[in-house]
Amino acid sequence: MRFPILRTVGVFLLMLSAVGCGHRGPSEADLEQSMRETHLAASLREEGKIPAALERLEQALALDPENADALFLLGWMRYEASHRAVSLDERQRLLKDSAERFRAGIASLVKYERTGAVLAEGHNMLGVVLIELGEYDEAMEVLRRSASDDMNTTPHLAWGNLGLAQLSAGEVDDAIQSLLQAISLQPRFCVGYERLGRAYFTKGELEQAEEALIRATTADESCTNNPWLQGAYRLRGEVRARLGRPEEALGDFTRCVELGTHTSHGRVCQEFLDAVN
Repeated sequence: MRFPILRTVGVFLLMLSAVGCGHRGPSEADLEQSMRETHLAASLREEGKIPAALERLEQALALDPENADALFLLGWMRYEASHRAVSLDERQRLLKDSAERFRAGIASLVKYERTGAVLAEGHNMLGVVLIELGEYDEAMEVLRRSASDDMNTTPHLAWGNLGLAQLSAGEVDDAIQSLLQAISLQPRFCVGYERLGRAYFTKGELEQAEEALIRATTADESCTNNPWLQGAYRLRGEVRARLGRPEEALGDFTRCVELGTHTSHGRVCQEFLDAVN
C-alpha cells in the first residue's frame, strides 16, 4: 500500500519513455541526450544528490525545452523542496514553480499527442500542487480530468485528491461522494478513508466519521503504524471524545503521540493527554 498520493517518479519516467518522443525542433541526438540527462537526474535524486540532479535537469531542458519527462521531474522536485522551505514565501515560490513545470509538461504531452496514463498522472500531480497553493477551482478541474480518464491506471488516487480539493474548498457533500468513489475503486486506500472521516466530522456525522477512521488504520496492514495516518488517530480520538467514550479516545491520542511527538498532530494529541493527566 503506497501512502504518498503520487506514484514514484521512477515509475512515472518509465511510463513517459515508453510513449516515445515524436518529431520536434531539436535534433534526434539532442532529444536522446536530453532523455539520458533526465534519467541520470532521476537516479541522482534517488541517491539524495539534489544539486547534481537539478544540474542534469537544467542540461536536459536546454537540449529539449519541451521534454515532458524533465519538466515533470523538475516539478516534483520543486514540490519536494517546498516541504523543506523555511519560510512561507519560499514555500509559495517553490509551489508556484512546481505548478508551472507540471503545466508545461502537460502542454507538451498534449501538443505531441502523448496521452494515455501519462497525461492522467500529470493532471493528478498538478492537482496536488494546486491544492497546496489554495487554487481549488483549478485543482478540481484537472483532478476531474485525471479521475475520469479511462487510461488512468490508479484512478482512486485522483478521486482521493479531488475529494481533498473539494473538502478544502468547503464542498463537503461533493467531497464525500468523490472519496466514496475512491475507496470503492481501492478498498485498501487508507488515506481515502482518513479524508472521508474528516469530511463526515466536518458535517458533524460522528458515527460515520468514526467508521471511516477505523478503516483508515485497518484497511491495509501497512496502515496501522504509518506516520502518514497519525492524523487519523488524532481525529478518531476527538470523535470518540465527543461520542462520550473517553477511554477509547485516550487510546487513540496515545497511539497518535507514539507515531511522532514533533509533528502538529503529535503536539495536539499530547495536549489532550496532558489535559487529562
